[in-house]
Amino acid sequence: MSIPRIRAVRLAAAHEGVAEMILEIEFENGSASEVSLDNASGLALMKDCDAETAEDLIGQSWERVRDALTSAYNRY
Repeated sequence: MSIPRIRAVRLAAAHEGVAEMILEIEFENGSASEVSLDNASGLALMKDCDAETAEDLIGQSWERVRDALTSAYNRY
């Protein structure tokens, strides 16, 4: 089984004008789910993937998304 990957990325306004990242994750069978990342998680993902733009995240593994969420959660 192949690892789910980021198929699309868009930015959205969250509370108080802070940006959040909406990722579309594509699965092996072609289905997709959306995952929203708060600002801290999005920044952690960008850093972990050495991404300069949100589009640079396309094709990255779901495992990197999971790790970014964990890293941002554990920052406190």
